[in-house]
Amino acid sequence: MEPDLEKLEKAAAIISSSGRLVAFTGAGVSEESGIPTFRDPGGLWDRFDPYELGGGDVFAALARGSGFTHRAADFLEEMIEVMERAEPNPGHRALVELERMGILRSVITQNIDDLHGRAGNSRVIEVHGNAYRMLCLYCGRRFMMEKEELFRLGRDVVRMLRKEDLAGVIARISLCECGGPCRLDVVGFGEPVQRMGEAIHEARTCDCLLILGTSGEVFPANTIPSRAREAGARVIEINATKCCFPGLVDVGIVGKTGAVLPRIVEMVSRYRGSGVSPL
Repeated sequence: MEPDLEKLEKAAAIISSSGRLVAFTGAGVSEESGIPTFRDPGGLWDRFDPYELGGGDVFAALARGSGFTHRAADFLEEMIEVMERAEPNPGHRALVELERMGILRSVITQNIDDLHGRAGNSRVIEVHGNAYRMLCLYCGRRFMMEKEELFRLGRDVVRMLRKEDLAGVIARISLCECGGPCRLDVVGFGEPVQRMGEAIHEARTCDCLLILGTSGEVFPANTIPSRAREAGARVIEINATKCCFPGLVDVGIVGKTGAVLPRIVEMVSRYRGSGVSPL
């Protein structure tokens, strides 16, 4: 369905007059880069039990032993294949252009794929962590890994899991300078989110919040839109299937971020170039 032109123009006018725009993004943005959503029918959490997989605790997962290792290997192998192919899409690049214009202040994302950073946004608040960052389980050190290095590690772990070589897995993930084993620095089920205080501050001090590709089902990240609205920000939502925050938004647009946001950014660029305020 073609987005309503009047809504596109209204969204562009609000963004053009903004000086403290913050974007809040979810799985729908990454889906356009080929990363399936976890929670929808057919998604990973529809086919794999996150608690069976340890809920983010690598030792709890490995302790399940022989029958479990092949299931874990299937999950990890699928994740590697999906993440390895993913590249920033036009929606990611449109956010970079808004930052270049001096309008976008930050991106708050629920996604762990690092696509906003790879696209070029300089301030990305990842409340659910980053799959390219490792966390040492001994000393707590965090460090980034290169894409090729991370996927090589992942494939090594998959092979060891299929051979039920759990000692080999522990040895392979012992990457920290202190000698400790590491896990992906992502938020597992039942674990606290990351940088939420920073995300809340951004929401409360922005003048416009741009909601992109999120259904608003995951707490506490789903409180970000209401916090922005309560502080007086204008709110614009772009979601692929429906408006998920109907009581909060000034403009709700049904459409994919990668198709809709570049059109809005093009309008913003024209407004800015004309020197005439659209509001």
